[in-house]
Amino acid sequence: MRISIIGHSSSGKSTLARKISKKLNIPHLHIDSFLFEAGGAKLNSSDKGMEKVRVYIKEKVVNFIKQDSWVSDGWYSHVQPIVSGQTDYIIFLDIPLHRRLFNHLKRMLKSDGHKELTKWDDFKFFYKIVRRTSIKDPEIRQFVREHSDKVKIFKNYKEVEKYLNTL
Repeated sequence: MRISIIGHSSSGKSTLARKISKKLNIPHLHIDSFLFEAGGAKLNSSDKGMEKVRVYIKEKVVNFIKQDSWVSDGWYSHVQPIVSGQTDYIIFLDIPLHRRLFNHLKRMLKSDGHKELTKWDDFKFFYKIVRRTSIKDPEIRQFVREHSDKVKIFKNYKEVEKYLNTL
């Protein structure tokens, strides 16, 4: 089983991937972890060092997806075609912006949030969630249309829970 989970920031991609990984006993590819490992979280997309980060992420992803079964989470347009080409299906978490902002607030208040980020970075991420949504939404939706034969769309967490209960 090879599953790719995509969606906007704070939609619950990692949470769902962890649950699937545990339930099916398959490896979990958390693409964000490679971004953090390579120091990309501190860079802007236009920084010169970002190309090295992208190469690092791509290398790590390509090596990981050689496995027979896995679940991945993350939306990185430069590696998504590689990941999606190897998936059995893709889950798109199409969660409304207001709910994702609330999710991020909950994660900020928990002590086990993004350990790689400072509280100030977490606070600034609210703006990034809104900005990324407006920029990335057309790209993600186009991707979903192009891969409609593989995509399962969940618009709320009740649908996600129902899906998890079928695994």
